[in-house]
Amino acid sequence: MTGHQVTAVRASRAALLVMMMAIGVGALLSASPTSAQEPPPLQSIGGRVQNRFVEEGERVTEPVVGVRIIVLDEAGTEVASAETDDEGRYLVAIETPGTYTVRIDESSLPDDLTVEEGGGEQEAVVAGNQRVTRAFFLGTDTRDIRGKWSLLPQTLANGVKLAMIIAITSVGLSLIYGTTGLSNFAHGEMVTFGALIAFYFNREVGLNMLLAAPLAVIATAAAGSAQELGLWRRLRHSGTSLTSMMIVSIGFALAVRYVFLFVYGAGQDAYSDFTLQTDPISLGSIDLAPRSVWIIVLSTLVIVGVALFLLRARFGKAIRAVSDNPELASSTGIDTDRVVLVVWTLGGALAGIGGVFYGLEYGVKWDMGFTLLLLMFAAITLGGLGNPFGALAGSLVVGIFVELWTWVVPNANDLKTVGALFALILILLIRPQGLLGRKERVG
Repeated sequence: MTGHQVTAVRASRAALLVMMMAIGVGALLSASPTSAQEPPPLQSIGGRVQNRFVEEGERVTEPVVGVRIIVLDEAGTEVASAETDDEGRYLVAIETPGTYTVRIDESSLPDDLTVEEGGGEQEAVVAGNQRVTRAFFLGTDTRDIRGKWSLLPQTLANGVKLAMIIAITSVGLSLIYGTTGLSNFAHGEMVTFGALIAFYFNREVGLNMLLAAPLAVIATAAAGSAQELGLWRRLRHSGTSLTSMMIVSIGFALAVRYVFLFVYGAGQDAYSDFTLQTDPISLGSIDLAPRSVWIIVLSTLVIVGVALFLLRARFGKAIRAVSDNPELASSTGIDTDRVVLVVWTLGGALAGIGGVFYGLEYGVKWDMGFTLLLLMFAAITLGGLGNPFGALAGSLVVGIFVELWTWVVPNANDLKTVGALFALILILLIRPQGLLGRKERVG
């Protein structure tokens, strides 16, 4: 190869190298942060704004462009906003899970369009890693607007759903009180523990909820047994008074609750399965998500199973005997310590089931059990302290009255428990021993 050929080859190689470098620099510039697509938000509120009208006897829907959507937090402060695109769609990123108000900025509407009556503002409860959809319609509303009384069946159905969750958790609490006399204020943390364990197996390990839920129930049952063996049995045998044990349960609940806050965090999250269900099951004027129907059915089966166990099984009869009179049951040869251990195990399992169901329906949060604790105590007090069947009856009343309060006083979700407390006070004034409680001689 001559000197000119070598020079030509080197020149061509240098040109190729320069071209490759130019391509690489161009690729880097094209991937700059200013042009890179941002990842989708962890949680968000999205939807569409559409104009609905009737033309030649047919209902027509078309997107509305440039409408400003405002998102307000519970204090009424604007936290985010967005405008609809060419297809009428909007998407607002939410930094913190919680309850928000989604509102149309009516000043951004076209001159010839108005918001349908009552449709310019909606509430959205956003859990972690969840996208909530809220649609808005403009023009003349062609839907059949249901009156207050037509909403009553749906309200009662929601009350039954909540009542079944309360019932599962309060039956265990009632059994513990009946056999030991302890008002266990840490029972709510057992509910939270079950929900968080299911969340760990579902979201962190990647198991389906059909596998994560049974593992969570087993874990809460084991936790109930551990509490009895490691703490409560020792306190009972050392002669600790019930009042002192109740105070210990309050301190134990506070400690465990803030451990949950430290480990899990303060946000609200959702399971990865059975959360976004957009096709409800309709029963007349009642619409329920498929998971809600399954929660009601499975809760009923669990409660019926516990009732049959208490009424028919030998150990169930022993539990009722210890609940009626621990000293007499012990004198007849019943091992009360063993019975109490089974009760704590069963109570833990029921709390785990209730925690999973509550998490599926309302989201997982570090203090969710504490939120439910007041309703549980109201249920067992209303039904008759220490009576598991009374706890079921009390739960039905409490759950239904909680939802009825939102029907009587709309837009008062923060006061939902007021209805349950009113029912509790009213019934105890008429029947102080509770619905299924027994009258006892005092003095």
